[in-house]
Amino acid sequence: MFLRCLFVPTAPGLDPTRRLDAALRLSRRLHAHIGVGFIAPGPENVLAALAGTAPVSSATIAAIKEGMRAAAAEGKAALQAWCAREGVPFMPEVERLDATFATWTEWSGEVERVLTLAGRVADLVIVDRPDPAQPFTGRALDTALFSVGRPALMVGEVVPHDLLEHVVIAWNGSLEGTRLVAQSIALLHAANRVTVVQARTDRAEEARAADLCAYLRWHGIVAHASNLTVGEGTSVGAAILDAAGRMDATLLALGAYTHSRVREFLLGGVTRQVIETARMPVLMAH
Repeated sequence: MFLRCLFVPTAPGLDPTRRLDAALRLSRRLHAHIGVGFIAPGPENVLAALAGTAPVSSATIAAIKEGMRAAAAEGKAALQAWCAREGVPFMPEVERLDATFATWTEWSGEVERVLTLAGRVADLVIVDRPDPAQPFTGRALDTALFSVGRPALMVGEVVPHDLLEHVVIAWNGSLEGTRLVAQSIALLHAANRVTVVQARTDRAEEARAADLCAYLRWHGIVAHASNLTVGEGTSVGAAILDAAGRMDATLLALGAYTHSRVREFLLGGVTRQVIETARMPVLMAH
């Protein structure tokens, strides 16, 4: 399996530079192309949000459409400028399967519907860590995790020069973690170093890190196992992030929401802790 299609969703008012940088650094290792999808709300979505606050007229609808066209043009120009700086071909006429280039597509509609359909014909969806000031970021991550069916790469504050220098897998034997590993074999195969970290919990004897390392070896991936003792008063998520930092991990991989989101919201959980505090890129699947 190859990872050939990396999808970067964006929206009006968002700066996709960090996600583009992460996509490019992966693309050059994986010989993949970068598809940038501009998702803007349609007039009906904007009007629904403004219901009761502004009069609806043909002029209002025309102004909304013109604003979205201008935002799309600005976003496309910014992507073209980024491609020029980084030496990435933009919308080339000849699309080689082993070449890195960028494409631009515009959609109108709800984030969830558009991203679900677009993400399902990509190999990896690259999103920002949720920012309360930018609702799109949280909606994009939720959709990527729960609706798309592909791995999602959440980009935090730091984008390493080589995301595949040292991949750390947080392993607990969950269905979600199993799906992530299965869908990421090509990416793990390209990594310079892979470490499987297992926190000592009630399930530690059921799903051992050494067993996953043995499985990966059958795929030509040499991984090293590391058992992690979680100190009293320390959450598993914080312990994993701390261990990944000490190991100089360039990418953390874990199954997302092995418990329900309601439980994690009320009681906390590994996924919630990682999403809220991770500075490094995190590869996830539900």
